[in-house]
Amino acid sequence: MSELQEVNFSDLLQRPNETVEKLKASRNRALRVRRRGSEDDLVLTTVAQVTEEHEVVDLAVRVLRAVMSDPVLRSHTLLDILPRIFPWVQFLPPEDRVGFAQELVDVMEAGSDLGVTAPVLTLIQQWRNTAEIWADPELLAILRSPRKGDFGPVPRPTVE
Repeated sequence: MSELQEVNFSDLLQRPNETVEKLKASRNRALRVRRRGSEDDLVLTTVAQVTEEHEVVDLAVRVLRAVMSDPVLRSHTLLDILPRIFPWVQFLPPEDRVGFAQELVDVMEAGSDLGVTAPVLTLIQQWRNTAEIWADPELLAILRSPRKGDFGPVPRPTVE
C-alpha cells in the first residue's frame, strides 16, 4: 500500500465534511487519521472500499484453492512461484513446501471468512522460522540430536 494522505483526528471531528472530501479525492480511497498522544493511528475509508477489498481477497483465495486442488497446476504454478514470493521456502524440504502452500491457502480462506488477517501472518512467520532451522546445519543438528535426561521444570510462560 502506498503512503496514505494524513489528517488529524481533530480535523475529522471539527471538519468532518472537509475530511470526507479529502477521502473522496485520495488516490488510495483511504486516509490515515493521526491521534495525538497515541501510537495507534486509524484508517478512514468507506464501506464500499472495504467490501471491494474483501471480495478481491476472497477471489484470490478461490484462485489459490483451485490451483492447490489440481496436482498439475499445483506443481507447475503455485510451487514454482512460491520462492519468488517467499525466497526462504527454498530451504524447506519439497514435502514441506507443499504443506506450507496448502496450509497458507487453508488459513487464508479461514481468515477471509472471519475477516481477520493475523493468523495468515502468524502462519507465514512460523514457516519462515522452520525454513531458518533447515537453513542452519548447526541448529538443525542440535534439534535432531537425541536428548537424554530431565532438563528440570519448565517455567510458566509470562504474558507481556
